[in-house]
Amino acid sequence: MSTKNIAIREEVYKKLKEAKRPEESFSDVIDELLEHKGSLLPLWGSLLDHKNLEDIETDLYTIRSGAKARI
Repeated sequence: MSTKNIAIREEVYKKLKEAKRPEESFSDVIDELLEHKGSLLPLWGSLLDHKNLEDIETDLYTIRSGAKARI
């Protein structure tokens, strides 16, 4: 496997470092980000433990009800 060196800004490096899990390489992180570009799948279930989930669900219901009323 060959490797390439690339130059990235310091703030981009910090973001990659935050996204990297201990068992991953930076290449793994970049590859995963490119594969999921535009995908909401990685976010699936991320709000299940959110402290305001009930408020969010109520707001969504209100918004959807208003949209149905306009149709």
